[in-house]
Amino acid sequence: MKRLVVAILIFALSFAFAMAEYKFTATASSTTVEVGEQIQVTFTLNTTNGKNFQPPSFKGFTVLAGPSRSMSTQIINGQISSSLSFIYILSADLEGTFTIEPAKITVDGNVLTSNPITIKVVKGGQKPSGQGKEKNQEKTLSQQADEIIRNNLFIRLIVDKTQAYLGETIVATYKLYVHPDLNIVNISVPKMPSFNGFWTQDFGIKELKFSTEVVNGVTFKVADLKQVVLIPQQTGTLTIDPMEIEFVVRLLVKQQQKKRYRDPFDMLFDDPFFNDPFFSNRYRDFPFTVRSKLIQIKVLGLPSPQPADFHGGVGSMQLKASLDKDHLKTGEVATLRLEISGKGNLKLLSPFSLKLPNDIDTYEPKVIDKTNVSPSGVSGSVVFEYYLIPKNPGQYKIEPINFAYFNLDKKEYVTLTTQPFLLNVEQGATTQTFVTNIKKEDVKLLGQDIRYIKTSTPRFSRTGESQMISPLFYVFSIIPIFLWVVVFLYVRRREQIEGNLVLMKQIRASKIAQKYLKNAKKLVDEGNKDLFYEETARSLWAFVANKLNIPPAELTKENIKERLLERVPDNELVDKLIDLINLCEEARYSPQFNNVQLQNVYATSVEVLSKLSEKLL
Repeated sequence: MKRLVVAILIFALSFAFAMAEYKFTATASSTTVEVGEQIQVTFTLNTTNGKNFQPPSFKGFTVLAGPSRSMSTQIINGQISSSLSFIYILSADLEGTFTIEPAKITVDGNVLTSNPITIKVVKGGQKPSGQGKEKNQEKTLSQQADEIIRNNLFIRLIVDKTQAYLGETIVATYKLYVHPDLNIVNISVPKMPSFNGFWTQDFGIKELKFSTEVVNGVTFKVADLKQVVLIPQQTGTLTIDPMEIEFVVRLLVKQQQKKRYRDPFDMLFDDPFFNDPFFSNRYRDFPFTVRSKLIQIKVLGLPSPQPADFHGGVGSMQLKASLDKDHLKTGEVATLRLEISGKGNLKLLSPFSLKLPNDIDTYEPKVIDKTNVSPSGVSGSVVFEYYLIPKNPGQYKIEPINFAYFNLDKKEYVTLTTQPFLLNVEQGATTQTFVTNIKKEDVKLLGQDIRYIKTSTPRFSRTGESQMISPLFYVFSIIPIFLWVVVFLYVRRREQIEGNLVLMKQIRASKIAQKYLKNAKKLVDEGNKDLFYEETARSLWAFVANKLNIPPAELTKENIKERLLERVPDNELVDKLIDLINLCEEARYSPQFNNVQLQNVYATSVEVLSKLSEKLL
């Protein structure tokens, strides 16, 4: 009998926990307000997969602002969670007791309903005095807690330079400083800094590694929160936005006898204010928002006049060219390899426009990125491989290629030049020029040396009898013409696409995104959280960049949102894409994530990109 009761209890608890997996709650900043007073009402869902939010009518109140939609990732006692919030600012219109009806939201096909909130609205000056006294006590407590936390928890934004040339690399680091005795129980990142006017790339910090640093005689634990390479894309004064993080700090509020003076941080536990019996001996959690200071960068324009062969390169660079063969036949391919190495804005370099003889064809080059991003900036090399296809025999000269860049050490333009190349072309087996990947081992001779011996008696026809009477003759006559038309249209279409880089990018956008998402799906199965978010973010950025033909220098969240809304009048869908990008960026601060959330992010990414593909046809 006892076993049966235990089994029933376990089943009931399991069912209750399953039902409580998703919670949708409503809270108010105050339940008693005066006429005309403002209150904040927040609807919070403990997952980011909510859809079709339906607010209540707010009878008896005027909506001053909202809904303000925010998504955050939190660490609570080592457990990771994500939430989606809808915030309203209301003003009480009439005296009386009003009920804010439940809001609704859809999660995984199920409609969740929030709790109702009862608000009592009184005339001005009629709030209960006891409530006012308690509120004042809470306010004083919060003020002292804020002062203690502010002195022992902060973020610094550090840049390697505050003045730079257009295209020069800047390294920005956001550092977290925490007093060793401070007990942090919750961290959330509601908003990542934006870098308008900069091309950016994160270093990809996967986990926080703390070291110690002494500030004004006090030892702090210090960790790099975010490191990013910034390359200014416009002149003037640009602003590097602050980072904002919301903490919940647990302080011990206890009664004890007066003690002698201690150092400022000991006041966290021994402040005389906390000796008031009202607070009893207990811990209290205090929310606290930390913001770094913003920093302004003065961006100088490059000197004029600029050389004709200047394409935006800034830094210290070298140029090397090579040709894999100088003797070939018509129809064969030679590879011209141009490599730019050094340090600077290598990732923003564009392919060269080659000046080739008319009898040599080439296509868009293959770009090989061998750059590295480190605290010292961007270094390495970028390789452009051009495939040269001669159409006629002869000797052809490939003229020297010039590459000009702005040298930061010399503060002047430097022009690098390659050597000329001679290409000797002989007549091949055919005058047609085809590029093929067929291997020798794939070619087989199928009995061409021995003719088939017929064993049956052949069928004869009378002299002059025409084969035109056979329907098969017409069929076999039409098929070659039909195939020729199909091949012609296909080749024509390919030429149009290859001649239109914008169209080519748009067509390949979905394929590129699918490639990254396929890799992300494998990482979900492997439980590799860091690489999963990196691949997912890459798929989102690549899809938008190619579909809308946005160059890397202009690829910011604000820009893609504006460009998308011009072609996709669906605010919810566009916001969902931005939220996904933010979530992928914020996830790097979370030490762990459960597999279900990875699957949800993957499914949402597939859904958003599929809908955008349909709307951007």
